[in-house]
Amino acid sequence: MIAIHKVNKSFRGKKILKDISFDIAEGECIGLLGPNGAGKTTLLKCMTGIIRYESGKITFLGKDILNFKNDIGYLSQHTDFKQWMTCEESLRFFGSLSGLSKDYLNDNINEILTDVGLKDKNKYRVEELSGGMKQRLGIAQAILHRPKLLILDEPVSALDPVGRNEIKNLIKKLKSYTTVLISTHILDDASEFCDRYIIIKSGKIIGNITNQDETVNRKQVYFQVNTDETITSTMKLSKTYEWEEIKTGQFSVTSNEPIIFSQLIKELEQQNIQINSLAYEKKDLEKIFLELVSEV
Repeated sequence: MIAIHKVNKSFRGKKILKDISFDIAEGECIGLLGPNGAGKTTLLKCMTGIIRYESGKITFLGKDILNFKNDIGYLSQHTDFKQWMTCEESLRFFGSLSGLSKDYLNDNINEILTDVGLKDKNKYRVEELSGGMKQRLGIAQAILHRPKLLILDEPVSALDPVGRNEIKNLIKKLKSYTTVLISTHILDDASEFCDRYIIIKSGKIIGNITNQDETVNRKQVYFQVNTDETITSTMKLSKTYEWEEIKTGQFSVTSNEPIIFSQLIKELEQQNIQINSLAYEKKDLEKIFLELVSEV
């Protein structure tokens, strides 16, 4: 659906985006992750046409994405709602700026507010809304025209736990009927609703992972033996492996090469070590992210 190919962008001679390339399939929810200053917001603004990039291509269904602005919804980090406007007035204002007709707005505003959990809040002024409600209103303006692609820039970063939970549940709902690209640095939240993660640092992509891929480290395994076995002084594995005792009866084995269970088990059995359990190390998103960021 979306193809980003070798996109480059500079500000005042400093390279912000460096040969950025990845695809987004229809119906995916992609997390754009990276430390502050990585270039996430710059990339999102290039995709929406807010700023221009020097080279590369961003296409939507095979054509320049700028031809599809009406199919994109965008929530920036700081939506400029007028505090004295009501929710309904705010959506009418932003909808008219986007070229939506009065009849369309009349027919859809109530439904959109209901979709984002602001039913019966039409007449509430922005200043009366909680942080979570304001973000809901921001998402309402982003989906008011029923976009095919929804781009959210740090939608939960400034919210308290209650507000964050509200927005997370809303995003889970939205991803069921639109493609979502979400920039965030709150990794625990991203892992709850994203299907795939693009990790960016210093303007370069350093990781492109899914919830299924790379969550298991095949170069590190853990095994457990009976706690009454004393093997720390006797265990001698081949030069392929390094090992350490984590706690009584539990050990980790690491290698520069992928570890094959059958080979490791064979070595252990040759030393009369009876294994109760053996498993590859499971990694969460935060650990993967930190490893990738620290490596580059």
